Amino acid sequence: MISEQTENKSVSKRLKPKPSTESLRIKRETKKKILSELAQLNKKEFGRPITPDQYVSLAISLLTKDHLESLREQSLSNKDRLEKRYTEFCARNGRISKDEFIGILLKSDMEALS
Repeated sequence: MISEQTENKSVSKRLKPKPSTESLRIKRETKKKILSELAQLNKKEFGRPITPDQYVSLAISLLTKDHLESLREQSLSNKDRLEKRYTEFCARNGRISKDEFIGILLKSDMEALS
């Protein structure tokens, strides 16, 4: 009897289908914009309604390498940009301390302001 219950539970666990959708957190403004545009697109006499998934999938497919690079750059903090420039400088000009590198940046900024 106990083995039947255990067996039934394991069978029912295996039979549960996985959901075909996932949730994704976006800003309220973004959601409002998507839903507003979908409402406009779906004002038609014929055809099925366009779903948010179709809308977002198309938008993603239209992204270019430049768009993706722009998103990467936007995600960097000032500290990240400094570290990136420091690494690039050391690769081109040889290893120096970060303090020396900051001095070089400040000196070049002061000269540019003059």
